Amino acid sequence: MARYRLHNLVVETVVGVHLHERTGPQAIHIDVEFTANAMAAAASDSLGDCVDYEALAERIRCELRKTDYELLESVAAFVLELVTSTPGVTEPVVRVRKPAALAFAEAVEIELP
Repeated sequence: MARYRLHNLVVETVVGVHLHERTGPQAIHIDVEFTANAMAAAASDSLGDCVDYEALAERIRCELRKTDYELLESVAAFVLELVTSTPGVTEPVVRVRKPAALAFAEAVEIELP
């Protein structure tokens, strides 16, 4: 099994409990990791034999833009479900960061296995 990593996927979405967070979208940064069998794709050199990580990233971006969550935990669970439902993906891990969460910290991050 190979380990795939998508680093720092940036999505603009509404997330937060405070009024100033609800008035418009803000940047959320997402890391996705998963395992998948890469041997068939390596042998065939065909996209049809592997997890299409570009399609997965675009699906995350498109679907997350439609959401309106209050909690970062809910965003992470939503992304995890998208990753988990992708054929061929096993052992997913999702990390979601919200850079604007605290004025005195670079970001707040949650990780879900």
